[in-house]
This record gives sequence, C-alpha cells and structure tokens, in this order.
Amino acid sequence: MTILFRKIKDRVRLKNPFKGFSTDEIPFEIRFDPLTGQSIRVFELPYRPVPRPDFEALIQKSRAMNCPFCSESLETATPLYPKELVPEGRIHVGKAVLFPNLLPLDRYTGVCTFGPDHFIGPGDFTPDIMQDAFTAARSFIQTVAAFDPETHFFNLNWNYMPPSGSSMIHPHLQVNCGHIPTYQPRMQQTCSYHYFLQNNRTFWDDYMDAEKAAAERFLADIGPTFWTLAFAPRGAFPDVWCIFPECRSLIEWKDEERDAFLKGLAASLRYFDQEGFYSFNLSIFSGRENPHYRVNARITPRMLLREIGNSDQTYYQVLHREPTCVRPPESLREKALMAFKQGVS
Repeated sequence: MTILFRKIKDRVRLKNPFKGFSTDEIPFEIRFDPLTGQSIRVFELPYRPVPRPDFEALIQKSRAMNCPFCSESLETATPLYPKELVPEGRIHVGKAVLFPNLLPLDRYTGVCTFGPDHFIGPGDFTPDIMQDAFTAARSFIQTVAAFDPETHFFNLNWNYMPPSGSSMIHPHLQVNCGHIPTYQPRMQQTCSYHYFLQNNRTFWDDYMDAEKAAAERFLADIGPTFWTLAFAPRGAFPDVWCIFPECRSLIEWKDEERDAFLKGLAASLRYFDQEGFYSFNLSIFSGRENPHYRVNARITPRMLLREIGNSDQTYYQVLHREPTCVRPPESLREKALMAFKQGVS
C-alpha cells in the first residue's frame, strides 16, 4: 500500500477590509495524518512570533517562588520513591536528578532536572547538557519495566517555558509509565497494527521511504534516527518528527540512539530559536517490544498568538481535537534543513 499524503484544498471567500473590501479568497487545507487519519487544518498566514518576554524578569520571579528544583531546595522539597522501587529514593545520573511527580498522571511518574542551572536559554541546549537527564529517564523506565511486568506504556516528555504549559523555568523532563496508554500512542499502535495486517509491512518503514521520495519535508538521517517535518502538524507551527527505525521500546533505547536523537533535538531547538520561538513541547512515545511499532518523538513549538498573551490552543484543539497550523511545513523545510546541517555537520 502506498503511503497517502492526503489533503483537501479549500478557501474562504469574503470582502476583505484590509483590501478596500474587495472580494478576496483565503486558501486553507484539510490534511489527514498518514498513520491515524486524524484531520488537521493548515493555513498560510503571515504570522510572526510575538516579542519574547524579559527573560531576566521571568527568571527572578521564578526564583522568588522558591524553585524546588534548585540545589538548595531539591533534597527537602522533592519526594522520594518507595524503597522497593528505587532503593536510593531518587535516581542520580551525572548532574541530573529524577524523583516522583506529585501530579498523578500515571501509576509510575518521574520528574528529572537537567542539573543545577535554573535557566538554560532556548538555543543553548547541547547534547552534552541534555544527556544526563535523558539517560536518567531511560533508567527509570527500565526500572519500572522490571519492577512491574504489567506496565506496557512509557512516554518521556518535556514542557519548556510557560507557553508550553510548564509551571517551572528550571529545565526538567517528565516520565510516565502505566498500563493504559494516552490517546496518541494508543492510536499510533492500533493503526500500526492495522497497517501491518493490510500490507504485511510496517507503516514506519513505508513512511520513511515515502518522505524521502517526496523530498518535501525530510530533514536528515542522523545515525540510527530519521528526521522530518510532519506532514500533518500537531501544533500551531510545523513540528519535527523523529522516528527510531530499529527501536521498538524505550526499554531497549541504545546509547547510540539516544546520542543521535540529542543531536537532532539540539538542531530542532536551534531552528525554533532562530524562528523566534522560545517554548516547546516534546514527547517520545513507546510501548514494550512490538514488531509493528517504532519509538517516535514529536517536538512542537509553542507560542502566544498575539501580544495580548492568548494561547495557541483554542476550542478547535481542546474541544474538537483538531490541530490548526499557521504555515505549511513544506514552506519551512529549507530553514529547518539549514539548522540541521549546522547542528550535525
């Protein structure tokens, strides 16, 4: 079966007050995710990110709130795991520290700080800076998988800066492990299985081949990782999709896969920073070993749409569960490619 990059082109017809009320047409597309079939609205709007906030004022305000992730507070303000799960109470890898999340998102949760630095700029994350935290997160997932064999779903996440939903300036990851998957990985795994039943091939191999052949969004192969701008973006601005062609579970996430991912992630964040975005969401989706599924990650820039401070999530995303994107990903490929070439050369 050929991978379908399906889209329907349409337009709004109106009398435009910015053009002397002359008749105008504004085009848009309805795209369908090649795996899940979810519909997404894509526009071509002259959007520019609003000016960044005063980072120094934001940092000082967050410090005044007694950040529990800073070194002077971490040992007394963050919880411990039960000894039967993590005998030491917390997981330490280099500068990173992982401890339970007080927000009960799943049966087993973790928050992992990158280190003692309270703030790291959006374009300043390097693979070396990120490696300890992602290694600690993998260690936690492996610990949970061995402790509770009935845990089948794992996700590794990052909210960076307030527009992403983060309540902490101090950089940190969040890890969730449980018995019931969230909506997105559940749809991915179900549709991957159905694709295999219909075609006797994995969706992931066919999709990577199709993106390379189209040469409209594909960014790079970095070691054992595949990078592309997503045909059907999840956020208000085109996002980056990473696929691990040989990795079926974060339990078996190899060092070379982690390191290649961090190179691509650093390039993605550099690209977002160059485009004026200072906030993002990241999720890596995984189950246990599954021959039809591949571990994959989405990195989505987040923004305030106007200087009044309105969110990029509206009724359309929250209630209709329909993403809207202000730019077609194909229009941004050259800029993203440049950031990747600079970052991985």
